[in-house]
Amino acid sequence: MVALATLAASPFAVEAQSGKWVGTIAQMSGGGAADISVEPRGGDKSRARITFRNAKGAIQLAWDIVAGSCRDEGAPVAPQPAFNQIQTQMDGGGSGTATIPKLESGKRYYVRVFDPQTAPTDAAAFGCANLSEKP
Repeated sequence: MVALATLAASPFAVEAQSGKWVGTIAQMSGGGAADISVEPRGGDKSRARITFRNAKGAIQLAWDIVAGSCRDEGAPVAPQPAFNQIQTQMDGGGSGTATIPKLESGKRYYVRVFDPQTAPTDAAAFGCANLSEKP
């Protein structure tokens, strides 16, 4: 009982996580940058959105979200077809969304961007960013 009273009175009591995640690839090889956000969609699903800016003209890009940290060569959280390929515009902008399983609080995840003609590996990625969980 004493432990419960102490926890309830503490201003640092366990805080509910929002289920929201964010990340930024500040510079992709070949130019451009990308922002990613992941938000819960109820139940066990989330919606991931990636937005590209200043990419090298109109190019085709693939992406995925992977368990672990950049350069871990982790396993994707969903099959590759869940992550639609993105065709950037002449100004280098473009965006896409994916419905993925809900990301688990306290775990590590990252996003990687790669050429759709190559295997999705960290070594071949144009860019990678670790995701941060928002409280």
